[in-house]
Amino acid sequence: MRHLLVIGIFSLLPFSLLAQRNVKGTVTSATSGETLPGVNIRLLGTDQGTVTDINGSFSLVVERDSAQLQFSFLGFKTFTTLVGSRSVIDVQLEDDTQQLDEIVVVGYGTQKKSDLTGSVARVKGSELTKIPSSSPLQGLQGKVAGVQISNAGGAPGAGAVIRVRGVGTFNNSNPIFVVDGVILDNIDFLNAADIEAMDVLKDASATAIYGSRGANGVIIVTTKRAKKGQVAPTINFSADYSIQKLQKRIALLDGREFATVANELRPGSYNNIDLVPNTDWQDLIFKDGLEAPILNAQLSATGASDKGQYYLGAGYFKHEGIIPKSQFERLTVKFNNSYQLSSRLQLGTNITLTPFKAQNTNNNVVFIAYRAWPVLEPYNADGSFAEIPGTGNPLADIEYTNSFNQGLRSIGNTYFTLDLIEGLQFKSSYGIEVDYSSSESFTPEFFVSPQQQNPLSRLNKGFYNRLSWLWENTLSYQKEIGLHRLDALAGFTAQKSTSEFVNLPALSLVRDTPDFWYINPNNINPNEVGNGVDGSNYFSMLSQLFRVNYSFNNRYLLTATLRRDGSSKFPTTNRFALFPAVAVGWNIINEAFMSPYEAITNLKLKASWGVIGNDKIPYDRQYSLVGNGINAVFGPEDAIIPGQTYSSAGNPDLRWESTEQFNAGVEMAFWENTLSAELEFFRKITYDILINLPIPGYYGNGSGASITTNSAEVLNQGLEFNLGYRNSIGDLNYSVGVLGNTLHNEVLKVRGTNGDDDFLTNGAGTTRSSVGLPIGAFYGYEVDGVFQNQSDLDAYPHRSDAFPGDLRFVDTNEDGQITDADRTYIGSPIPSLLYAFNLGAEYKGWDVAIDFQGQRGNDIYNIKETIRPDLYNYEQHVANRWTGENTSNTEPRASQGGYNYLPSSFFVQSGSFFRLRNITLGYSLPEGMTNRLKAQQVRFFVSGTNVFTLSPFTGYNPEILGDPINSGIDLGGYPFSAMYSTGIRVTF
Repeated sequence: MRHLLVIGIFSLLPFSLLAQRNVKGTVTSATSGETLPGVNIRLLGTDQGTVTDINGSFSLVVERDSAQLQFSFLGFKTFTTLVGSRSVIDVQLEDDTQQLDEIVVVGYGTQKKSDLTGSVARVKGSELTKIPSSSPLQGLQGKVAGVQISNAGGAPGAGAVIRVRGVGTFNNSNPIFVVDGVILDNIDFLNAADIEAMDVLKDASATAIYGSRGANGVIIVTTKRAKKGQVAPTINFSADYSIQKLQKRIALLDGREFATVANELRPGSYNNIDLVPNTDWQDLIFKDGLEAPILNAQLSATGASDKGQYYLGAGYFKHEGIIPKSQFERLTVKFNNSYQLSSRLQLGTNITLTPFKAQNTNNNVVFIAYRAWPVLEPYNADGSFAEIPGTGNPLADIEYTNSFNQGLRSIGNTYFTLDLIEGLQFKSSYGIEVDYSSSESFTPEFFVSPQQQNPLSRLNKGFYNRLSWLWENTLSYQKEIGLHRLDALAGFTAQKSTSEFVNLPALSLVRDTPDFWYINPNNINPNEVGNGVDGSNYFSMLSQLFRVNYSFNNRYLLTATLRRDGSSKFPTTNRFALFPAVAVGWNIINEAFMSPYEAITNLKLKASWGVIGNDKIPYDRQYSLVGNGINAVFGPEDAIIPGQTYSSAGNPDLRWESTEQFNAGVEMAFWENTLSAELEFFRKITYDILINLPIPGYYGNGSGASITTNSAEVLNQGLEFNLGYRNSIGDLNYSVGVLGNTLHNEVLKVRGTNGDDDFLTNGAGTTRSSVGLPIGAFYGYEVDGVFQNQSDLDAYPHRSDAFPGDLRFVDTNEDGQITDADRTYIGSPIPSLLYAFNLGAEYKGWDVAIDFQGQRGNDIYNIKETIRPDLYNYEQHVANRWTGENTSNTEPRASQGGYNYLPSSFFVQSGSFFRLRNITLGYSLPEGMTNRLKAQQVRFFVSGTNVFTLSPFTGYNPEILGDPINSGIDLGGYPFSAMYSTGIRVTF
């Protein structure tokens, strides 16, 4: 029997050999006809495959006529064909513009999204231009899971505050930005119309290539440039005009209601409350509609030849504020070009020039209007400003404030790339950043009241300049050998940043007109002259970097990164640190066993671990400092004698902050990418956090002195999700997207202000960063009602200054008395959930896009309501106050200050909100009409931004981000507004 089996096998062998044959062919582009090297060719149902060589040719052994070959290549549609009896198969692949968008930019290079092992999200430039804003970051809001963005303020020209995967430090928590290879701390000056895309790097594997800079995330900005093959110049013009409207007003007591409260506090203040004026100060200081326009216009030209490409763009942006005498104006000029000097050598430059000027109202005017008495008229009978007790007259404050600033922001770099041998390229880039600005403020002599006056005119001029240069040199090597693909990078970088400021004050100017706003020896005030450096932007850095990306058969992925950074902000003993990262990925979809599951288009697992650093502290924290400006009066002439004294202690043991992060995720897509989903879990712990601890005064230092130490640890962890669905019904194309993240923030360790205390407080004492709680957690008394009568007061523990009608504080430590020891955790400024969802549709030239966003789980401390050293107006809820037994158990009796305004949960409000961020309706002219206009595209649109916000918060804006220990505290700043726009986009 065994012999028969062997004979049978050998008898079948010739037929098997006859079935096996070599199939060869060439793959080209259906558009250009050029051959395509590196195309992946897969024999479906097996683990066999190959790639095309440099000439686009391939050769593969197949065993049967029913075999199917699948051809896939980035930027082209996947093509599958039956082998049949053919031995030569030439294939033309069609372009797939949708797939081209799947190229993402990573540090010092690009990668196919399918090859990514780290957490990187891409937002196209077209999304950034939807929001009429001076900062392109506003367009990023609600577009990336794990990223929180808020207005730095509603004033014209105000930037954005951004957090990537929570707050992991007590210092600067903003990510870094890399614009065409130049590393920056801020991109608010860029024109969104010049941006091709933003890539947000979130996990350690993605950010570790930037080492010490990447602890808070990295955002890579790629600006526009021409594409190869684009011979004819392309002209783009766009313009939009917006009007603004204050989205929400704070509900305050009207004149009659305020007079009623005033009579309770000061009997007899108003004998007839029905006849008092009713001045709405918010109505007087805010303007809207055509009085507060925004104009935004761009013009650009791109072109290319076989020797180079260019992009030239110019943009103009002007924003009139909703408060008089506040505006921002900017011109942006952008020039990118590259030249192919030879087959191996390419030269390029990227330049951005942004001159700007602004006028600023007093930032405190909103707070003044919030507190001003509504029972007083704004003007006297003669037209002069009326006296408003306690606060001053908000309109006079606007009138007599004259504050201006102007300057120039510029970045640029020049680079060259040299192909040394096949696959090995050297690149050198030298970039600079220039920041120059000047400020001027003038207050004339005036008198409104003894409280609101200026007996001597005052002029202040300020000058600031900063220069930063960055020199980077990298070697990159790419090689494919069969199923193996290798991408290696090594580099050396150096950077230096210098800065200086000058402040010059003057008194008693000869005239009030701007032509005489100059400083000379006759009016300079020498006691207030200042000169110094910006400590955070005065440093140098030296770095080496290494990275290897390896892929086997487009299935198994490995990334290993190492960066060594040295910063002048640390002592020589701790100046250098290593930041490693490693990541793995598995493209399960490319496994042979996935072939039967045709509905699954993509399935990928990935995980990463790494350590990244942070050095965002002033450069001088390692040194002990002598404080200046400590003046004293001596001698018979009562002369002011300048003095100095020991102020701050240096720490020679300072070392890097470090963030260790783990990331794991899955990517899925179904039915030819109709449905896609990405889920990621992250956990990062920042240790050796640099914090400032106060020094006791008995050491001989002045007030406010501190020492910086590595004294804290913070945890951030959460789950990110991004779901998308897109489909079409006839001519209707539509899409739905949902994204967001959960976030848990917790202080694991902190050395506090009293040495060994496990907490750190802010200056106002309203937050405490304690072990087990979030950074900047609100700290105060817990309120559980209002004392209704004396018996109620006697039955509960209370402070000696409490009376019936006052808030009832909880005895948290149950010691039978109310003391500072009963203050406790009363809220968190950090949201536990961020979310957004987007809707889009296109139908025969019409398009609509709707973006919603929101957050939950965070609180806001309404501190503006607690600052009451005198009688001021109240928020509307005071109308429901306690006026006698059982009249209210939630709102205390009216008072001017004191007990009821101690830090407590009474002033903590939910910061949750749901917002219609943007809605845009557009129409593109049909091809026949655009051809007659000799244009490629003409599109008109109307849009609304910040159309509505649903939130229980009583203030203007529930998005309040500040520094880590002062976030979520509402001080009553410049509110943001809803914006309604119309515009046009034309391409020639």
